[in-house]
Amino acid sequence: MMKPSFAKALEGAMIIDFSNPKIFNPVYLPLLNDTNRYILMYGGRDSAKSYFAAQKVIIDTMRKSYSRIILVRKAYAHIKDSQFQTIKDIVSSYGLMDYFAFVENPLRIIFKKNGNMIIARGLDKEHKTKSIKDPTGVWYEEMNEIGFNDFLKTTTSLRGGIIQEIATFNPEMETEWINSYFFPAKESYEKADGNFHFVKSVRDDTTILHTTYKDNTYVTPQSAELLESFKDIDDNYYKIYTLGLWGGVLEGLIYDSWEITPLVPPYRGENGEPIRLLGYGLDWGFTNDPTAIVRVNMGENTLYLDEILYKKGMTNQELCREMISAGINASDEIVADSAEPKSIQELYASGFNVHPALKGPDSVRAGISKIRQYKIRVTARSRNLIRELKNYRWKMDKDGNSLNIPIDNFNHGLDAVRYVVMNKTMIQKKRIFGVRSVSI
Repeated sequence: MMKPSFAKALEGAMIIDFSNPKIFNPVYLPLLNDTNRYILMYGGRDSAKSYFAAQKVIIDTMRKSYSRIILVRKAYAHIKDSQFQTIKDIVSSYGLMDYFAFVENPLRIIFKKNGNMIIARGLDKEHKTKSIKDPTGVWYEEMNEIGFNDFLKTTTSLRGGIIQEIATFNPEMETEWINSYFFPAKESYEKADGNFHFVKSVRDDTTILHTTYKDNTYVTPQSAELLESFKDIDDNYYKIYTLGLWGGVLEGLIYDSWEITPLVPPYRGENGEPIRLLGYGLDWGFTNDPTAIVRVNMGENTLYLDEILYKKGMTNQELCREMISAGINASDEIVADSAEPKSIQELYASGFNVHPALKGPDSVRAGISKIRQYKIRVTARSRNLIRELKNYRWKMDKDGNSLNIPIDNFNHGLDAVRYVVMNKTMIQKKRIFGVRSVSI
């Protein structure tokens, strides 16, 4: 995005020139001065809807005499690396860092010229939003992860003057409450090619804008190519993440039975069985795929999964810092994708107890089969892992029959889990999948 120019007036007032339309993706410009209570931006991936939401939050914070906007997500821990960081990146790109204070504990952003604030709240925290005095706005990121009751409690707790609530999300399930609460029948507005923008809401106080990556002037060719490749992977993925259309109920889920737990039990499971750390799984990524780390604990017949890291563009040096920050120490066993032996060696040289994962003919299906023997409990904060569990499927033929081959998508965190389970529960004193292994 382009960097706006700014200057100071003679009286010391600050003037920011946002009149250059190239600063914004044109499709979003009508929303800058929209006064409706609810603004819903939804659609496909890489459509820059969250980027514009952050731009609007920044501009409202700067131009209004009083503004107190709340950043809301299902889990507080996810705000720092999403909304908070996006706002910080934009402020930095505009050359305005000297005018803002970014505080990380607790998360908040202050515009120094007028004292206006942007405050973070997770719906997994006791204080939630009702403890904030006189809020003027909310930005719900990943709105589809927020339950209807939590939304109602939040929106009804916002009292006072003019309030605006922004929501950004992908339309993953047609049965979601957002659809029935805000949207008309999809036959009245959806186009099969995803080429439509404003949707007339069933509520008079709501503006709805649909966008795809084609509305993002700054989308990279690599991202566009990846999104279009979904067409050959799965029709439902292509509908949701490329065309931004409402998704249907997914068939052929690989892990169709799992539950969310608030936390991993520290010592005993739900039936009193001892809980032990099995290990950490590590799946490599960089440009298009995230690097994923999942902590895997085990009870008598239950796997407890906790997402530790899920992030793109990480160097091995940055990864080491993240692992230390997450409390992973030299005695904790890490099982990493064996496809990057150099990276494994670098982490090992940095003091981590990291080993390559078992691989071989049919090892993926064997690992999936092993995991399916256990009850699966995933922590509420494991946002990306939960998304993968909801979407990881078997490939289907043209008639909708399962081919018993997993798709190569929505599997970064789940692959990390598989590496741990394979190495720690299937290693025996014999050759498995062509790899000589030893007992542990």
